[in-house]
Amino acid sequence: MKRYLNIALAIVLAAAALAQEENLLPTEVAVDGVPAPEPTTMLLPGTRLAPQIPAVQVQLPRTERPDPSWEGYRAVGFHPAGYVAPAPPDLMKRLRWRNLPEGGRVAALELYSQDAKALRVQFTGDFGRNGEQLRVYDPKGGYAFGPYSHPVLNEDGTWWTTIIFGEWIGLEFYLPLGAERVQLPELTAIAYVFELEGAFGGDFAPASCTFRDVACEPDWRDSEARGVTMLSFISSSGIVGFCSGAALNRASVDFAPIIMTAHHCVDNQTEANNTVFVWNFQNATCDGTPPDPNSLPRSVGSLLLKRHPDSDWTLLGSREPIAAGLYLGWDASSSWASGSAATGIHHPGGTFKRISFGAVVGSANDVCFCPPGTPSCQVPPCFIADTWRVDYTTYGTQPGSSGSPVMDGSRRVRGTLSGGSGCSTPCTKPPFACRRTARCVFALATTTSGSDSGARCA
Repeated sequence: MKRYLNIALAIVLAAAALAQEENLLPTEVAVDGVPAPEPTTMLLPGTRLAPQIPAVQVQLPRTERPDPSWEGYRAVGFHPAGYVAPAPPDLMKRLRWRNLPEGGRVAALELYSQDAKALRVQFTGDFGRNGEQLRVYDPKGGYAFGPYSHPVLNEDGTWWTTIIFGEWIGLEFYLPLGAERVQLPELTAIAYVFELEGAFGGDFAPASCTFRDVACEPDWRDSEARGVTMLSFISSSGIVGFCSGAALNRASVDFAPIIMTAHHCVDNQTEANNTVFVWNFQNATCDGTPPDPNSLPRSVGSLLLKRHPDSDWTLLGSREPIAAGLYLGWDASSSWASGSAATGIHHPGGTFKRISFGAVVGSANDVCFCPPGTPSCQVPPCFIADTWRVDYTTYGTQPGSSGSPVMDGSRRVRGTLSGGSGCSTPCTKPPFACRRTARCVFALATTTSGSDSGARCA
């Protein structure tokens, strides 16, 4: 979904998508991380345009945790945290329009689902040609995102709102004065999140998992952690997931909004369109109270720039500015010595940032990663890739940590976390593993050019 997408940003992403596939790294290249320029405030939530106008409230079905036989648990390569269901019919017809003193009209709808950890809404149809606007808000906390208009449509004409954490999601529509032939989309589906670890309850984490708050490591909290983001996305099969990712620097240091994550999290343009990046979801003090994620800056929607299934890499270009405090460096070397230090920063279970420490223990080819309960290595939903074998010996990871950067002793990204044993359950072979960096993926981060949009690296 677009919001204030400026021409410069569009040019950067277009340039990143136009080079030829053979423009790979001719030599082994490394790029250092760099602090972001002045942080943008436009991504912070605001308030409703007209909070004094009451919303029509609608009770949705209760959010249920599916039983173990649910096919969604075995349909995707990530850990499912929610599902999509059709919306009740004719919800948009319930809107009650009120005139504003300064002109224009406003109507709001608030949807409630008991036991929901978060909600999203799907619309079908174009929106905004006559100046219509949408704000998506948290009815309890008052935080509002938008205004949104001119969404990027999927091939079937659908688009998703941003995510609101909690049992409520609010939708406020604005029609400008004198708008003719008003065009409102149809509200067609709801995404129900039934599972989040930690701050929002649930039993996502195995009892054996021990996590380290990144705020307990100030040297990381105030530097590389600022480049790590939490991803919320919906698969093409209608399953909600959470993963991690990070902003990457480029040799040109142009602060292009390029974000790395795992290919098993986001692997096509439809999923990239609906991905939400939540920034700065970390504590200020060690083991402190996590911030309300509805209060944090976020970016909505992205362009699929590069994907490399055999190394479980995806590079996305955010359609909106990003609130990364640091753009991480990376190293495309083809070797990483056993015993070398390795550090990961991630969002386990879709919650605030944690940090894990360990070491490289080798590499392995053709490692099979499968959802829990998969009897054998069946592709899909399993996937096979070459890996660095990294053992996180101090503090663990779990589903939701996938896609996070795994960094070497120079704090350069060497791979993306894909799975492992213990707390990282969707993996068949220990120890923890991250994908080797793909040269054609890092080629995009070396210059202002990459490959065809969404092209699979060879």
